[in-house]
Amino acid sequence: MSAATRWHLLRHAPAAVAKGTIYGRTDVSAEPQDPAVLNRIAARLPTDATLVTTPLRRTAETAEMLRSAGWVASAETIEPAFREQDFGAWEGRTHAGLAEGGSPDYAAFWDDPARNRPPGGESFADLAARVAPALAGLNATHAGRDIVVIGHGGSIRAILSVVLKLTPEVALSLDIAPLSLSLADHFAGTGALPPWRLRGINLPPDN
Repeated sequence: MSAATRWHLLRHAPAAVAKGTIYGRTDVSAEPQDPAVLNRIAARLPTDATLVTTPLRRTAETAEMLRSAGWVASAETIEPAFREQDFGAWEGRTHAGLAEGGSPDYAAFWDDPARNRPPGGESFADLAARVAPALAGLNATHAGRDIVVIGHGGSIRAILSVVLKLTPEVALSLDIAPLSLSLADHFAGTGALPPWRLRGINLPPDN
């Protein structure tokens, strides 16, 4: 068996938005966090690792919080394909407001939330389709190394759908909390053996 590429998938810190706000592609800030919590997260991350963030600043700000706790990666890159799902015309609005307004698009969306697209946006299945090739590319570029992704709930679910060979419908049911950590290993050239091994999912920062 080849050396594993070790993935550490950390969802960014809670976003600075009102509860129930839809903010997928919107570039909102991350809320400051308790230094003790950040210290515990930093202690669980490898130092000789490539850090992968997204173009959305809440991931970069979470990385900066971890630097303040003493964690430093050996290399850094930004992966646009790992950005959060685009909710189109619903960005910045609230679920409650859309439901109370009687939007037919919003009501119809929930008939198939994994594959339906918000107006002007993308579906979770679209997100999964753009994440998969980027994941394969990083596995090839950083084979046998540690990769720390500070990503989003949607992109981490999409990565895990590849790891576990889940349909978009099943992957969408995974709970990925802010600052939770999911762990997976990728093995290249394993033939009949599964290329992925899941070591943990949605692990809380105080675990």
